[in-house]
Amino acid sequence: MNGSLAFGASIRPRALLGLVLVLALLASTWLVAQPASAAAPAPTVHYTFDGTATDQAGGSTLTPAPACPGNPCNTSSGFGSDGNGGFWEWTSAGVNGGGFRVSTGAPIGDTYTLALKFSFSEVSGYRKIVDYEDQTSDNGFYFYDGLLEFYPFSETSPSAYPANTVLDLVAVRQSTGGVSGTFTVYAVGSDGNLTEVFSTSDPTGESLAIGNGSGGTLLGFFFDDNVVDEEATPSGKVYDLRIWSGTALTPEELEEEILPPAPPTGVTAVAGDGQATVSWDAVPGATSYVVTAEPGGASCTVAAPATSCVVTGLTNGTSYAFAVNAIRDGGVSAPSALSNEVTPSGSGTPVTIPGSGGNGTGTGAGPVVTPRFTG
Repeated sequence: MNGSLAFGASIRPRALLGLVLVLALLASTWLVAQPASAAAPAPTVHYTFDGTATDQAGGSTLTPAPACPGNPCNTSSGFGSDGNGGFWEWTSAGVNGGGFRVSTGAPIGDTYTLALKFSFSEVSGYRKIVDYEDQTSDNGFYFYDGLLEFYPFSETSPSAYPANTVLDLVAVRQSTGGVSGTFTVYAVGSDGNLTEVFSTSDPTGESLAIGNGSGGTLLGFFFDDNVVDEEATPSGKVYDLRIWSGTALTPEELEEEILPPAPPTGVTAVAGDGQATVSWDAVPGATSYVVTAEPGGASCTVAAPATSCVVTGLTNGTSYAFAVNAIRDGGVSAPSALSNEVTPSGSGTPVTIPGSGGNGTGTGAGPVVTPRFTG
């Protein structure tokens, strides 16, 4: 033999085994080396407006416009909540409206992602959403007759949004060198999906925010500039504001951050004495879960990666089924299909109702949790 393996030559079993082991080792090494899909980084600015105007990320300060008269100014303002979550609302009789300013401790950069959940009471004509130049320029992010637009660029959203629509909006600014960049806007549609609504080139840096004089950035929300007056909504609500400084989130990362997770599957229950242990399959991206009993509404909450929870306070001899909601920054999922029915018993012996498999199509009571962003 000349040291090469001729076609059709036999391979000894020991050599074959060695070859298989080498190939298996190479395959396992390749699999380990593949990077997992990275989760989105934490926002550098995050306001939830759940009764507070404090930045949950600690990276900025929010200052509401002063009381009217002024420019800008708020006639009234305060916190509240509704089916879309906690909010801060304002009204303004000022010619340039009201709202607030956000001053960051560090620059947001020429690449950033800004997510905003809000509603305007008026969207006819021009109504400014974000002011980048501290009222010194008419350029900025607007509604124009309900269409989203970054003036002075011509691209707009394909359809208009009615007044008082609670809108989940994302703007991604990507630097392309110098002050140039692209400005891409996404919104959650009526189908619950996050969709790109327009993208525009910004060759002159109109979507770059002015400095605040202290090494950070200054952004104005909901009031108009001093160049062209009366282009602000008279009132509105804001539910959430997040900024990722120096980061252009990918569409996949945006979906995880903005959209609610999928409902859990594989929900099963085992009864105990006055309680039940409920288990389910993990949901990608979920940060916590809420389990709710039906009837009665008793519940328990656990943080991911846990996938089971003990619901206490149940009545022995009563049949229960359970629904599970997954939670992440994007909001709360729809409830899972109901689990199998179980009956807690003081005997300590689990009781399962015959014929009540966990593939039912019923829905359970949702958790008392308000989503940050919803579809």
